[in-house]
Amino acid sequence: MSTKTSILSFLALSIVLSCTANGPETAETTQLIKREFSAFLDNSITRTSLTSEGKVLWDESGEAVSIVDESGNCYEIKQKSVSDDRKSAVFSGEVPESGCLYALYPVQPEVQIENQLLTLSIPTVQDAVPGSFATATNLAIARLDDSGQLRFKNVCGLVGFCVSSSAEITSIRLKGTETSGGAVTGSALVDYTGDAPDCESDIDLGSDYVEIEGTIQNQQRYYALVFPGTYDNLELTFTDSEGRTATRTRSQAITIARNSVLNFKTFTISGDEWTEAEEPGGTATLTYAEASSSEMGYNKPFQHENSYGTWTICAYKETSKSAFQLNGGKVAYIGTPTFPGVIKSIKIQNKSTSTTGEFIICKSSGDSNPPSGDNVTKALAGSGEYVIDVSSLGAKQLFVRSSKVSHITELTVVWGGNGGSVDPDPDPDPDPEPPLPIPDPNGLADYGWFELPAQTDKNADGIDDNVPDYYYSHTFREDAPKIRNFSCCYSKGNMQPVWVAAPMHNCYKGSSGRNDSYKSDPNIKCQQAGKVDGYTRGHMLGSSDRTVSKPTNRQVFYYSNIGAQMSTGFNTGGGSWNNLESLTDGQWCADTLYQVIGCIFKSFTDRYGKTVSPRTVDGVHIPTAYYKVLLRTRNGKTGKRVDQCQASELKCAAFILGHRANAGHKPTADDMYTVEELEALTGLTFFVNVPNAPKSVAVPSDWGL
Repeated sequence: MSTKTSILSFLALSIVLSCTANGPETAETTQLIKREFSAFLDNSITRTSLTSEGKVLWDESGEAVSIVDESGNCYEIKQKSVSDDRKSAVFSGEVPESGCLYALYPVQPEVQIENQLLTLSIPTVQDAVPGSFATATNLAIARLDDSGQLRFKNVCGLVGFCVSSSAEITSIRLKGTETSGGAVTGSALVDYTGDAPDCESDIDLGSDYVEIEGTIQNQQRYYALVFPGTYDNLELTFTDSEGRTATRTRSQAITIARNSVLNFKTFTISGDEWTEAEEPGGTATLTYAEASSSEMGYNKPFQHENSYGTWTICAYKETSKSAFQLNGGKVAYIGTPTFPGVIKSIKIQNKSTSTTGEFIICKSSGDSNPPSGDNVTKALAGSGEYVIDVSSLGAKQLFVRSSKVSHITELTVVWGGNGGSVDPDPDPDPDPEPPLPIPDPNGLADYGWFELPAQTDKNADGIDDNVPDYYYSHTFREDAPKIRNFSCCYSKGNMQPVWVAAPMHNCYKGSSGRNDSYKSDPNIKCQQAGKVDGYTRGHMLGSSDRTVSKPTNRQVFYYSNIGAQMSTGFNTGGGSWNNLESLTDGQWCADTLYQVIGCIFKSFTDRYGKTVSPRTVDGVHIPTAYYKVLLRTRNGKTGKRVDQCQASELKCAAFILGHRANAGHKPTADDMYTVEELEALTGLTFFVNVPNAPKSVAVPSDWGL
């Protein structure tokens, strides 16, 4: 929301520039000339580093600004030098001879302009910088006038935080409701036809919070950029390195003015304020049908491995009842795997008809008698289902015994903080065992997962046998190493992902939150791009799609899953990519949704007539378009594997978005393509392990369009 109150002044930048608005020109016909520009102090200062006096100066390492024409095309001019006091700088670059309107900081690759309103944005998640704020977040704009000078004025305000705590804090999140319906961060419309930029944010285009993440040093102040406005229902959440949270609320509204700083008093957080992070959890199942073995017998323990881990079975094979038989007075038990969280309950399916006695749940296996110590018992009285609460034992591995003859056909174990709400094995998704080559050596995919596009790496060296620029990685959850997280193809030459493929199922959802541990994928043996100047680190597979545990969430911050994405109008609240992600979220179902997220690097023209041309920044090829390819059952609850479904039972489609500023755009039928059309565009082959996938059709109504 707009405000004229000024508490802290930032920089006024003056640039001698012979550039007037003579009407729109296309990028193809614009004449560019190289110019050198001087930026100097004029009563106030601005840019990327905040001094102790509250002044923000030019960065010594070099910066850039954008010159913007009437069509929203941006021309980058780079900092050539900076004065010793960092109050002035020299820039140079090629700009149009005419038709220029504005200059912007931070540098923008493209801007949406309509009715003299510019769509600009600030990141929702910002890096923590001691004593300052994240680089390239201090949104500022200058207007070209008849004098040919630029005077930068700030669009946003600053909020300062300081924390005193013995805990190692990794993030601070401020959430609030703007009283006029505005947003805290994300995209906003900026009108600079008056004396100062007037920012009109809208919650539909942005987010209701800002978060700074990194190592938050004790007693040090940190700043976040936010849109101007009056905010109430304030909630401040601190997260530490153990995943614990501490929350403060404030009923009194605060007003954050444009071009100003609002400093909160130091927050002192005591030890008893921290709430323990909920541990990951799920269910695990063992059946006689899967684990019966000729090796089975009393005093003859053997191990059976499935997607949940390794079970130890020491039982008699009761063939007539198709069950594990346990007897009292024998070395007889079934041992669970060791889980990441404490086991809460065990459900036993028993097939005995007349036995009376008790089940005994133990912390260790014992010999012919149950071990002494803490045990939990449950009366056994014939055939039926027995649910035993074992949370009091506090154990991550347990052993099931019986005092009398019992015939167990199935065990189900509930473990961890999420109880039975998380199932680590998507059903009907096939058990995600470690990758094994598919039987056909000439097949189009090296592994049999349904979401995989065609790829060829028969010698398993991580490099495509035919396209040496393509590097592959199959990432399994650190906390459940037999369960896949995602697969990816990374381009060494483009230094960007080609595609990321992943099953989407509630088994991957939990309460871990995000942790922003960006780093190179250890399985990709080539250089990977991290932060690219002028672009955000955009997730292919979203962080919110993998919150079952902190280790699982950390993996989606591998650079193999990160593409360079525009912030303004694309990868922000209300941006076109953000809205496509929301459509995808609405397609999660009881059956598994299969998704491929990918990049296009050649010139791309969308169905609205907008063309995005290739661009390279510091050796990184910026995608011209991003896409999602989706496959699932139509009714979402068949309980069948997709390769066992008829084409009429399935639906699939591709969605392609040009990589351009497009705030407020929600997916339409014009963004939808058949999978075959995307295959023709990219040269890739999708869903090769689902021969009945209806790749030749895409029906908008199937996807709520």
